Amino acid sequence: MPPVPPPDPSRPKPAPGPRGSGRERGSEPPLSLAEAVGGPRGIIDSAIPTVAFVTVNAEAGLTAAIIVAIAAALGLVVLRLVRREPVQQAFSGLFAVGFAAFIASRTGSADGFFLPSIAKNAVCSVVGLLSVAAGRPIGGYVMAGFDKRYAGWREDPAVRRAAVWATLVWIAVFGVRFVVQGLLYLAGETGWLAAANIALGLPLFGVAVLSTFAIVRRLAPLPAKGSDPAGELAAGAPAALAETGDLAEPVEPPRP
Repeated sequence: MPPVPPPDPSRPKPAPGPRGSGRERGSEPPLSLAEAVGGPRGIIDSAIPTVAFVTVNAEAGLTAAIIVAIAAALGLVVLRLVRREPVQQAFSGLFAVGFAAFIASRTGSADGFFLPSIAKNAVCSVVGLLSVAAGRPIGGYVMAGFDKRYAGWREDPAVRRAAVWATLVWIAVFGVRFVVQGLLYLAGETGWLAAANIALGLPLFGVAVLSTFAIVRRLAPLPAKGSDPAGELAAGAPAALAETGDLAEPVEPPRP
């Protein structure tokens, strides 16, 4: 029986990077803080309605401020549609501004514009703490939702630890927002409240996203999705069969 030729060295093989490197992850983390917050577009979409509300409120009153804030958020949606850019963030901003404007109109105070954000951060902080205390950190469910390889995160101590730390990061984010904005709300500092709402919004969100990726990649790295153990076994089957003599000889084509 003729010898079996060795595997083709030119055939590419997946080579996972070192532990903790980006090649081990199923999805690469954002490359920068700007990408994590959606770039300049994301910052603009989140800041313009708030700045417009506070500015107009100081000059023309609450009613005019509400109208201008909603118009600014709606204008951003139209702009994104016309330019064929992603509109998810603009639509979310429009909904948030509309609800905040409704609360401000009901309370009759410009500070009421920021009450939904303060309440949201308080609820998220409490829910996150309860999930950690119950041994079911929300971060684990989020990880499993983004990557199915984390589906069994509760049975893996390393992944559970990563889920706890990731959840604690977001608890800290929501907690800082709640405390800072809550104190400014009680003090009646509308201008500083708007500044804190912007500074602790997308920028802090981007920092939390990057921190979460770093924690998960450090504590619970996974093999790259491109690795295929079954394929590697199939590729090595001819050599194994040749050693045992079970590989049939190739049939030579008839010579003319």
